[in-house]
Parts: sequence; structure tokens; C-alpha cells
Amino acid sequence: MASVTRPRPGRLKRRAEIEAAVLAATERLLADGASFTELGVQRITAEAGVARSSFYMCFPDKVTVLLRLVGDMKDELFGMATEWRPTGPDGGVDGLAAVFAEQLAFYRLRAPVLAAIAEVSGYDPTLREATAREINRFAQHSTEVLEEEQRAGRIPADIDPVVSGKVLTWGGAQVIAQQIAMGGPDSDSEVARELARSQWYGTYRRPVAESA
Repeated sequence: MASVTRPRPGRLKRRAEIEAAVLAATERLLADGASFTELGVQRITAEAGVARSSFYMCFPDKVTVLLRLVGDMKDELFGMATEWRPTGPDGGVDGLAAVFAEQLAFYRLRAPVLAAIAEVSGYDPTLREATAREINRFAQHSTEVLEEEQRAGRIPADIDPVVSGKVLTWGGAQVIAQQIAMGGPDSDSEVARELARSQWYGTYRRPVAESA
């Protein structure tokens, strides 16, 4: 049997350190006003304090760096979203508003990364498709929650959980993106409350008579 060569722990640790340094450096440069399109690998590695060879050991290109940032962001946001349940301890419309407020605060801190995603998604299909997959993961979660609510008889039987899950997720994502891009932080809490109310009363607790 052929032996399997496993990376040494020290090498894995070093790789993780390089990746973390590159990701953090890219975020800093974007926060300083750099355009991702014009941001070269040389500038990223200089900011990160790593060699170009080390960069390419971890990332095949700079778009892959942005893909990692997207994945890390969405993982954290997914954790926020999945903690909420309509009838959970922090459920209801107020709990949903709190989730949206938390997400808005999260995105505020990462607005330059969001701008880079929007910039690159316009011409890079890989990033565009990856972003769509991440949002669809949220839509699937919403669908599962709606199916639970439907089985419990808390939402009308003729609501389509799959379609509604997509509408809630894509609609919410668009509202949040527009608020970060064009709205001021002083109105974030108001937007979070209104978004929660529209979803709660429009879907999660839609009166049966309105679903006919």
C-alpha cells in the first residue's frame, strides 16, 4: 500500500498564518479606499508582510482571496440568522428585528468588502455564482423554518415555503445592501424594524384570509 504523506503540523500552522495575514491585509487596504480591481498581489503581500510565493502557495489569484472573505462573512451571518426561530426565546417580530440590526452592524464594519464584492461580481462569474450559492443557503434555511411553521399550523397551508424562503432571503439581502450603500447608520434600527415587520406580518404570521 502506498504511504499517504500528510502535511506537518508546523506547515499547516504557517499556511493558516499566511492566509489570515493576507485576508486581514486585503480588508485593511479596501478599508483605506483601495479599489479591488486595481489592487495588485504585490501590494497585498507587502501589506501582509509575506512573500509573493507564500501568497500563491495559499491562493491561486486575488479573486480567491475575495471568495474566502465572502465565505467567512456569510458563515458568521448564517450563525446569526439560524439562532432565530419564530417561537424561540428570542423569537417574534422583535427578535427578528434584532437579527437584522445585528446583520446591519456587521455589514457596516465590512462595507468596503461588500463594495468589492459588488465591483468584482459584475465581471467575474465565479464570484457571482459563489455569492448566489451563499444567499441560496440562507434561502434554504428560511424554507426549512417556514415548513416547520406550516406543519405546526402557524402559517397558512397555501404558502409555498420554497418560494417564500427565496423572497424573504433575496428581498432582505437587497434591503440591507441598499441601506449599507445609500442609507445612514442612524436609520439602521428603523430599517431593521420595518424589514422585520414586513416579513413577520407578511409571511410568518400572515392572516389566513389574506392568503386566499
